[in-house]
Amino acid sequence: MRVRWTRFALKDLDDIENYIALDDVGRAADFVGELIDLGESLEFNWERGTQAKWTKDTSIRELYYHNYTLIYEVLENEIQIHEVHNNAKMIRHFNR
Repeated sequence: MRVRWTRFALKDLDDIENYIALDDVGRAADFVGELIDLGESLEFNWERGTQAKWTKDTSIRELYYHNYTLIYEVLENEIQIHEVHNNAKMIRHFNR
């Protein structure tokens, strides 16, 4: 399945990189690269995330990496990554 990042998820990645860069520019780019690699790996193993507990929609899943969560949706022909957030923050609960 193809992985597609929504504009919200891409903005989240940009915000994460800018925040980490305040302390370490090199680590910021590396860490965001790790998040991207993790998201792209869903193409081959979308089941690795867990079903989101905050919704009854079984197509919404969460994948954890350090203190961050990728929220994604399994559709018929693609995986949509809707959000990447720090676990210390509230999730946006995207609208479809």
